[in-house]
Amino acid sequence: MTDIKDHVSPSQLQADFLEKWVSGEGIDFIDDNASESYQYRAGLIKDAIQLKKSPDRVPVVPLCTFAPVNLYGYTGKEAMYDPHILGKVSLDYCKEYDADAAGAAPMVMYGPALETLDYRLYKWPGHGVKEELYYQFVEKEYMKAEEYDHFIADPSDYWFRVWLPRTHGALGPLAELPPIYGTMELPMAGPWLCALGAPPIQEAYKALLEAGRQCFEWINVLGPYLAQITQAGFPFYAGGATKAPFDVLGDSFRGTVQLMMDLYRRPEKVLAAVERLVPLMVDSGAAGAYANNNPLVFIPLHKGADGFMSNEQFEKFYWPTLKGVMVGLIEKGCVPICFVEGGYNQRLEYLTEVPEGQCMFIFDKTDMARARKILGGKSCIGGGFPVSLIVTGNVQQVQDETKRLLDSAAGDGGYVLSIGCAMDEAKEDTLKAFIRTGKEYGKY
Repeated sequence: MTDIKDHVSPSQLQADFLEKWVSGEGIDFIDDNASESYQYRAGLIKDAIQLKKSPDRVPVVPLCTFAPVNLYGYTGKEAMYDPHILGKVSLDYCKEYDADAAGAAPMVMYGPALETLDYRLYKWPGHGVKEELYYQFVEKEYMKAEEYDHFIADPSDYWFRVWLPRTHGALGPLAELPPIYGTMELPMAGPWLCALGAPPIQEAYKALLEAGRQCFEWINVLGPYLAQITQAGFPFYAGGATKAPFDVLGDSFRGTVQLMMDLYRRPEKVLAAVERLVPLMVDSGAAGAYANNNPLVFIPLHKGADGFMSNEQFEKFYWPTLKGVMVGLIEKGCVPICFVEGGYNQRLEYLTEVPEGQCMFIFDKTDMARARKILGGKSCIGGGFPVSLIVTGNVQQVQDETKRLLDSAAGDGGYVLSIGCAMDEAKEDTLKAFIRTGKEYGKY
């Protein structure tokens, strides 16, 4: 039978998904007021995405990672090793600060599971950095130049038998596994299963299962707190997450230095690799959105910013596959939310090439007046507020900057007031001033 979605346009599919999300379908709200508050807040965000002027004001959505933990006096390590602490501060933060959407608490991962796997891509509080600090990415050459062909031909096989063993110390023995294709016929299955029985490989799988058990227990503690957040009337600002293909290749596989040299030494391999990643990144983002009944898919952009590469390189290596991921998500009814780190003052014209009124760009150091001029009426924009002012400024400075930003960027709709960087720390008075001023001054 043909799927009914085959007869629905991407724009209608997305509109239906957004309406379902805004309705709060399936959420057991604590009372009618919470239900109305949820629909109002989610409706503000939906209207901004669809370039509509909301009934009264812009949505206010400061992006947070460890900031709630910091605000309530806990360390990063305490949040990563005790899901009750992480859940409680996430819920308390929503109720006290009253922003229009909640952050994704699971972004603060569970420390014990990372230790079980000997996870090596990050240092985290109490494990490589001080307990009161936050994540630190460890960039290395995790994929060798001569391995491009393996990656391009079969990303899943490469991911499992090469990349995981290099980035998770406990999974090192998986590098000795033969390809799974040996299981296709009975006479060929024996050698593959024998390899699976080797003691080092058995230990690797035990570590993987143990980390899975730990995370299952973690989410069963954290999950009820997350449910309470929505039940109290706060939508989450993302249902899924994915990445730009070039960033995947540069962040976690080749490393920045090696990848930038590859643009000159083996450009055809880079292009083939990033193109191979497009459907994988679309499916990854959409899977989270569907699972959480939330169409918003968060996409942090890293290596496409001004200064990382020339406009010609951006046009050739970065933008086509990022656009491919965005369009792919839109075709599945999802809303790409690009978190545009760094400056995109040289890139804004490219961003006009995506379907109108079906995505959002949250900017960091981009000229917001120019972003409004170029993208206004085409795509929802947001951000532009310096996180440094929340941490080091005073209430008056925050109020003044919030008003200035709204005057230059809010226009007549299609804007979300946010901070240009996900917050690991904040001050109570300045953050509350930001949210309060946004609600009071950001009226239409």
